[in-house]
Amino acid sequence: MERFTMNVVDRLVPGVTTVTLNARYYALHGLISAEAQRRGLARGAAQSLLRRAEVVVGAVSARHYRGAGSAHEALSRPHGYDEILRRASDGGVDVAELAAPGVYAKPNWGFWPAYRGSEVLLRIVTRADDIGPGDQMDTGAVAQGLGEVLDLVSRRTLDDATLDAYESLCVCHSATSADGAWLARLFAVPEAETPATRAGVRRQTLRMIARVIQLTEVRRVTRDVSRFLAFESEAMSDPVLSALELSDEWRGLILRNYSVTAWRSLWAWLVNGIQGITPRAELAAHLADLLPDSTVGAFRDGLPPTMDSAGQPVPAEHDRGLMGLNIPVRDLSVLALGARRGRELVGRQLHGFEGHVAQDRYEELAPRWLADQLDRWHDRPLRDFARWLTDTMVDRSQRLALAKARLDPRKGVLKIPTRVHLRDDLLFRDSDETAGSASLRWDQLAGILAGMGLLARTDGVWEIGVRGDLIA
Repeated sequence: MERFTMNVVDRLVPGVTTVTLNARYYALHGLISAEAQRRGLARGAAQSLLRRAEVVVGAVSARHYRGAGSAHEALSRPHGYDEILRRASDGGVDVAELAAPGVYAKPNWGFWPAYRGSEVLLRIVTRADDIGPGDQMDTGAVAQGLGEVLDLVSRRTLDDATLDAYESLCVCHSATSADGAWLARLFAVPEAETPATRAGVRRQTLRMIARVIQLTEVRRVTRDVSRFLAFESEAMSDPVLSALELSDEWRGLILRNYSVTAWRSLWAWLVNGIQGITPRAELAAHLADLLPDSTVGAFRDGLPPTMDSAGQPVPAEHDRGLMGLNIPVRDLSVLALGARRGRELVGRQLHGFEGHVAQDRYEELAPRWLADQLDRWHDRPLRDFARWLTDTMVDRSQRLALAKARLDPRKGVLKIPTRVHLRDDLLFRDSDETAGSASLRWDQLAGILAGMGLLARTDGVWEIGVRGDLIA
């Protein structure tokens, strides 16, 4: 079910993914694209230049990170950090050794594949497989901030004195450098005030997060911003947040993500409860036996309220009574709360909660689908419902696995990507299932914004950065 969250986040945070970790790499890849074009480099030579440039920035940043960790408080470590440190000698680093294919990074293009989609969307680079500058690439500004990389890429080794002398190439310096200023404006797009374009959508998301940081203490972005935006009355009444059209849509998505997390948690609990060869009826009973001997209707009626008297969401999913329940019982409770929310939310909150596409609303396991199932089972035993739901989840897992099956031409076998295997109503698993929330990408986004000076973090608390006037 995390696919729903991922699809909505793709639309609401264009230009950032779960693997785009540092702002300076956007500019670095743009610099190398322009330089490769200027030199007329063939594909292999362009790849080599990009890998060496990433190693240079990574080595400078790794050394600075160890000596001045506070400057990196809001940032992710540079790419290749562990391998760079592992291969660093007392005298410095061997650029040629680290930049060889498969050393600091496995892909021939280094870490560019992790950023390519975002950089194409931002028009920093082109859509071509061979890296080339896009029409939003400001070569002058980027060269002013990062151009010294080109002085170092041709050197075989860089000693510690050189790494220290070129400290301005560290990922933390983009917060005040010319390339960071260019990137900050590219991300913030001050002229895009409505969410009619991707730039406008991104701007509203940035302004929303910045405003929450101004209104409340934020230490962990996803956790603290989510709870404030979803449940605090100040978030509903604040003139800035209420004027942003996407605030309500994000609120709906936050609420939906509780259901997504509960499905993942419940499925992980079920899968990891398969011990050896297990009859599917036994797995279903494993869940049913933990539930109270009541009807589905009584179970739903006993759940905490999800709306206050003013029609605003309240944090039912954090209710203390639910927190003390066994994991699968708590998960089922949260899912039932989500099913109720699907009938309470309206407008943009509802759009964020269940999507704009009609088929998403009635997809199996979606809140509206679950609400309909709970209605049908209203007067029937909750334990029987749990058995039916377990069977439904198992069947769904097999359908999804078969849909992703691919023929391995080398071995001539059909590979079915699944942890759970079903044969003649007998289940077994070949590995553990993991749980967790689907990412809203806010932690990655905050780190990137800090790298360009839009946000900052001091003593664990997020704040508006030196260029924060672009979004605050």
